[in-house]
Amino acid sequence: MGDPAPPPDGATSQPLTTGRLAALVGAICEGDPQRVIHGVAALDRAGPSELSFCRGGRWARALPQTRAGAVLVAELDPPEGVVALRHPDPRYAYAVAAAALVPLIWPEPALHPSAWIAEDAVVEGATIDALAVVEAGAVVAPGAWVQAHAYVGRRAVIGAGCRLMPSSVVMEGCWLGERVWLQPGAIVGADGFGHVLGPSGPLRVPQLGIAVLEDDVEIGANACVDRAALDETRVGRGSRLDNLVQVAHGVRIGAECMLAAFAGVAGGARLGDRVIMAGRTAVIDGIEVGSGAVFAGLASARRDVPPGRKIGGSPARAYRKWLRETAALKRLPELLQQVNRLERRVATLEDEDP
Repeated sequence: MGDPAPPPDGATSQPLTTGRLAALVGAICEGDPQRVIHGVAALDRAGPSELSFCRGGRWARALPQTRAGAVLVAELDPPEGVVALRHPDPRYAYAVAAAALVPLIWPEPALHPSAWIAEDAVVEGATIDALAVVEAGAVVAPGAWVQAHAYVGRRAVIGAGCRLMPSSVVMEGCWLGERVWLQPGAIVGADGFGHVLGPSGPLRVPQLGIAVLEDDVEIGANACVDRAALDETRVGRGSRLDNLVQVAHGVRIGAECMLAAFAGVAGGARLGDRVIMAGRTAVIDGIEVGSGAVFAGLASARRDVPPGRKIGGSPARAYRKWLRETAALKRLPELLQQVNRLERRVATLEDEDP
């Protein structure tokens, strides 16, 4: 089975009993409540002192052979000797339990001697790692963590508890609320794609606005939130952007939205709260998407989307209609053959008609 993977940098194991874990996540403990759990692991790699979870589907195939000390499950039964922690949403419960078992240890405030910090920058009670840059007039609030090679531009504001991971960038004038995380390579405040064709070729339109990320936003690796041309681009409280997501200039994204990898939101578009965009989905310029809307994979919205609507396909249409059309496409060769046979039959009957 091999040794379990070590926790990531800045994290450490915090042992808990299965009874304590059940109480923490709101699960029912079936088995020994005093079994001590030291960490987490996948079902097929977990050992007797580790926690795992199973939510059915392909994961269920590994459940009968698991050697985990405890497994978070909804209705499935782990093998004998494994403590079952019953919860209606095992993945959610696992997220809570894993954060408790392997908590992230925030570094103490410190300024690395190789970091470059402008004289008039305000950096108090923050951690600035090696080779990070904090430009003139920037504010980095207490408890923020700017990691190696990260960049904070002129007059930018970084809120308390933010974490800027290696090579992430916050350009001039942009604002991050509290507890915002930028994964490696994330860019906040790059110029929006503003260009017009003039007599002598493309002319750049100055991008004079800013980008604002509200509290508890997370931006994935190499994702981009562009600054606005005049006003602001804004990502609402608690929203999460996956790796390689593009948010263009002037976009407004509501609270607790989830945008998966390769999703793109074009300039001036508006998303309500709790919008979900699956991988490789898109919203074109100026479109409004109502709260609670869901984009299935590859959906591309070219007109406004009402609140709560679930869409799929490109161009996007109602999700159920898209599913029916997709299913019908599988029968298209057979249906064409039937049509050809009917046409030949009709032609034969017409030839036989005196």
